Amino acid sequence: MAVKKLSVPKIIAIVVAAVLVILIAAGSIYCVSTDQNPSEAAKSIFSGNEEQIVGKWQSQKNPGLSAFVFYEDGTYDSYISTANFSGNYEIDGNKLTLNNPSTAKEIVYKFKVNEKELSLTLYEEDGEEAETKEVSAYDRVDELNQKSLADLIGELKESQQATTEKE
Repeated sequence: MAVKKLSVPKIIAIVVAAVLVILIAAGSIYCVSTDQNPSEAAKSIFSGNEEQIVGKWQSQKNPGLSAFVFYEDGTYDSYISTANFSGNYEIDGNKLTLNNPSTAKEIVYKFKVNEKELSLTLYEEDGEEAETKEVSAYDRVDELNQKSLADLIGELKESQQATTEKE
């Protein structure tokens, strides 16, 4: 039986096909391990999520009560009502891990940045998978509009006055 030699173009085609199969398999494994769809994975590889998240983000639902500021050096500030928390963040694919050294808490979110909107889905708290996959949306802003304790008390007084006047 004679062995037929392959031509150079056929060898190149076989090598290219083998490389594509390996890339697709590796991409699939990456998507499964980071729990993201292929388009999000490709976007995070080519666009650099670290750069996208840097900036000031104000809550869409509670603009005066919740905000984040992410800095280029891997640190963040979180504003919840009148409290401020600071710490470090890490990004791995579409996962954002927030570490707060003063409370020793670690929170992991799945996140997505679409130009001027940040979407955070609670994923883990202190190593435990979150029971509710709460989603929070934030808008990119130039300046934060956080309410002070005096603002909150003033709003409460106004709403109580309005309720009293209606009765």
